[in-house]
Amino acid sequence: MIKKITASAVRALLCLKTFRSDSVKRIAEDTIAEQIARYQTPPILKEKIGKGKGRSMQSRELSLMAELSFAEIKLEWLKRSKEISILLLFLLGNISAHAQNIVKEVMPQEVGRKLPESFWTQEHAIYANGKTTRQTLSAYKNQLLVLDFWATWCSSCTHKFKYIDSLQKEYEGRAVVLLVDAKSTRDTPEKIALTMNRFNNQLMTVVADTTLSKYFVHTTVPHYIWIAGGYLLATSGSEFMQKSNFNSILDRQRRLKEGAKSN
Repeated sequence: MIKKITASAVRALLCLKTFRSDSVKRIAEDTIAEQIARYQTPPILKEKIGKGKGRSMQSRELSLMAELSFAEIKLEWLKRSKEISILLLFLLGNISAHAQNIVKEVMPQEVGRKLPESFWTQEHAIYANGKTTRQTLSAYKNQLLVLDFWATWCSSCTHKFKYIDSLQKEYEGRAVVLLVDAKSTRDTPEKIALTMNRFNNQLMTVVADTTLSKYFVHTTVPHYIWIAGGYLLATSGSEFMQKSNFNSILDRQRRLKEGAKSN
């Protein structure tokens, strides 16, 4: 009876001759190397098959062992293929997740369009009363929200701060102005704190912003974003920061709500 090592050697030799796949060849080469290391030389390479009936029996045995070995190597190849498939599925999953993140990237908003839910749930670093905390804008979803993009070195921006503070007090609970200092302004926390102190910390500001600036692209400051009812109503310069515009927008929102109730 041909020894077990013969099957491994035959298996390897058959695969080297039969398959062109590099992965199968590597498996076969590994098998031969393992056999040589364990037994020095596969007996099949030393044995001489006799003639006649003995040769025929040995040939049949050899053929059967070769078939069994072929099945073994195929199973091993399938096993490795499965592992590769799992790895590919994992990589495809990551690619898919990455693609979804790309789709969810912040996109510039158009006037008249409803803002995405992510706008309200995204956290921002907000400086208020001498402290910086992480907050979302969800608390202002049902109010008139005005985003005021500014910078500490912009005198036209700070010139309106006292007036903005007076508007906020008058329309408390109905409207809020949130200052936004973008990271691109290169303002430091110290500069922002000094500016806020000048106005007795009555105002609050987003600091080091990188998100809102993408939603509302602009090239100059001050730049105002008017949001009400979840919609981007308008973008403007400082000349539109007037009490009359607050009244117009709030009155329109009131009439829309009343109309919705009557229907």
